[in-house]
Amino acid sequence: MKILLISGHGAGDPGASTKLGVEADEAIYMVKKIKEALTGYATVTLYPTERNAYKDIQNKSLKVDFNDYDYVLEVHFNAAVGDIKGNGKTIGTEIYVTIAEKTVGVEYKILEQLSKQGLKNRGVKRKNYTVISKAKAAGTSSALLETCFIDDADDMKIYSEKKDEMCKGIANAIITQFKLKKTTVKDNTIKKGDTVCIKSGAVYGGLAKTRGKKVPDSVLKKKYQVQKVETHKNVKEALLGGINSWVAVKYLNK
Repeated sequence: MKILLISGHGAGDPGASTKLGVEADEAIYMVKKIKEALTGYATVTLYPTERNAYKDIQNKSLKVDFNDYDYVLEVHFNAAVGDIKGNGKTIGTEIYVTIAEKTVGVEYKILEQLSKQGLKNRGVKRKNYTVISKAKAAGTSSALLETCFIDDADDMKIYSEKKDEMCKGIANAIITQFKLKKTTVKDNTIKKGDTVCIKSGAVYGGLAKTRGKKVPDSVLKKKYQVQKVETHKNVKEALLGGINSWVAVKYLNK
């Protein structure tokens, strides 16, 4: 699954700002942490955090093709209450989808995760905000998350204390709803004792006169055991038994 995460505002637009926080900065923090939590479960792309997706759409300079993704999540923070000192009550979290969106299961799960951290659940709402509308028009399900109210001391106290848990919760909601499975990355590190083959196009390494000369095709068809792994002239190389020659590890397959 391919997911695009967008941090709201940026590129000179801070969004809602109070002494409790700056929306653009906190949105960047969140998308980076959400991506980290989704590692291994999906292919996750961050829209360039130094840019502003809304402005890019307005200027016809969008840096992605929404059609390349299966889900788009845009992260924002709300502002409207001006409760900088706090009154002991959380205003809460809400999420928007377009009026064209047919299913909202993942959005409900995201809000459930955030409400578990203490934020009031304000529900899933519908409004054709520019970025998510553009994504939906391309055929990709999308949502705009208003994490909490950046001008409410009670919301921001919860957020500041539990922001990492919130990001993990959002990732877990996505993982659960889309039934994603974590994949194991194969360890391709070449080490002593490994059995390897040499890729086409390889050249000899080491410090002898043969360095830089092409490895013959006849040698590529055989298997070799790695005797040593060392760095020569800033290149990591392996000494291969049988031919007693060094070859850069980038040319080797286990």
